[in-house]
Amino acid sequence: MADRDELLIAEMREPPPLEQARASLDYWMRRRASLPLYKRSARRESDEMIRRCRQRVAEAERRRYGTGVAGFVRRLLAGDTPPWLVVRSGLLAFAWALLPRRLVYAATAFFLVWLLVGVLVAVGLIQLLS
Repeated sequence: MADRDELLIAEMREPPPLEQARASLDYWMRRRASLPLYKRSARRESDEMIRRCRQRVAEAERRRYGTGVAGFVRRLLAGDTPPWLVVRSGLLAFAWALLPRRLVYAATAFFLVWLLVGVLVAVGLIQLLS
């Protein structure tokens, strides 16, 4: 009987499935956005639940996709964006949200082209010097 109980407890401690964890995070984020400023305790509760849900989502993503390069490739093949590509909060996120999408795409492409040019110049210089 103890084995069944231990199995049940272990199952209950596992992170929820990824879809359920994301739905829970979405709920708490919508709730936080809908609360008025004067509901400070409810906003604190929402902030705490958002923090916990983000941890659960991260754990569920690690369990589904794995870690490292293989996990990154599995995530991309599944059509999931890596969490570090999503800017979550702060002044940068606010400024990023105000920019039109086309401008964001153009700035990203511009940056990547110059990064590629820099790498090619560095490789050329190394070849030239050796």
